[in-house]
Amino acid sequence: MKPCLPLLLMSLLLAGCGMSAGQQQQAAYAARLSGDDTTAFDYYREAAASAEQPEARYQLAQMYLEGRGTAQNTAEAIDWLTRLSDSGEPKWQSRAHRLLGEIYAGEHDPAVRDARQAAQHFAACAALGDDDCVRRQALLTPPRLQLVSGPGPAVTAAGLYDQRGPAVYKVVVYEQLGAGLEPLSLGSAVAIDPYRAVTSYHLVAEGGVPVSISRNGQQPVREADIMVWRVLYTDAARDLALLTLEDGRRLEYTQRARSVEQLQVGDRVFAIGSPAGLDKTLTEGIVSARRNQQGVRVIQTTAPISYGSSGGGLFDESGNLVGITTKGVTAWGNFNFAVAADEVQAFLAESAAPQ
Repeated sequence: MKPCLPLLLMSLLLAGCGMSAGQQQQAAYAARLSGDDTTAFDYYREAAASAEQPEARYQLAQMYLEGRGTAQNTAEAIDWLTRLSDSGEPKWQSRAHRLLGEIYAGEHDPAVRDARQAAQHFAACAALGDDDCVRRQALLTPPRLQLVSGPGPAVTAAGLYDQRGPAVYKVVVYEQLGAGLEPLSLGSAVAIDPYRAVTSYHLVAEGGVPVSISRNGQQPVREADIMVWRVLYTDAARDLALLTLEDGRRLEYTQRARSVEQLQVGDRVFAIGSPAGLDKTLTEGIVSARRNQQGVRVIQTTAPISYGSSGGGLFDESGNLVGITTKGVTAWGNFNFAVAADEVQAFLAESAAPQ
């Protein structure tokens, strides 16, 4: 019969300084399970002195980082993780580089933020096969659109929809009400790289959780189909927000964009969004005007933009993104607007600047 946890812990404590590094690690683990962080820290520190106990070094670094069982000390955490990252154990090397990347990304202690070192550590653990580090490394790269110099060859409406529709996602923002969730707002988002998407600020302005559903046909929604977004950066003046998925899965995306300065009144454009929640709906129109609204360049268009379309994409007939749809006014006619791609590019540059 196996001894209960308190008796096991007591027997390990009584063994004292005669324990091997492996036994010290076992004692630390037992103490941690019992909720005794102080004892766990002492044993992990003893076990970590042996290079043959990489897990002890990792756990010790975490305890320093979180201030569990000891005073919080980021420098000590970095020291132990650096030793571990130089070890010959690929599993623990990867974990050490990942946690060092998180530290230098400013997720634990803003005082040690260093984007260059964060990128180096994420690159190191990505090279060791950690897919999440691939994503983390990409998120440290400033997001950009690829502004083209000309419109390019025109494609059919069907061809444009096939090419650009997958990059536009329906987004429902939910708020917690009691024991359940209630829709707070409805819109769309355009993915501009494998891990980030742009939407309208007014969709997320009141908080809540942005969610998309990824599925084909009318099949019932599975847990794997639910895509939860996190807001990375917002700009109320431009009515733009930058999103990433919480689970790190890759997005279908489009990066090719065209400046508003190249658009002419009368140019044919297409909007893809989710009007009234109807996912990936294509509408067609022309550029009605190029305007400046309170310092923000916008495109006025006859392509219908209604509730649920905000945050979607406005494309020229070559499939270049020319704007992020923001609003429509139908009371006195068909007036619809999109934030110009130039403003989106400026917004993305600002999102990458140190905060």
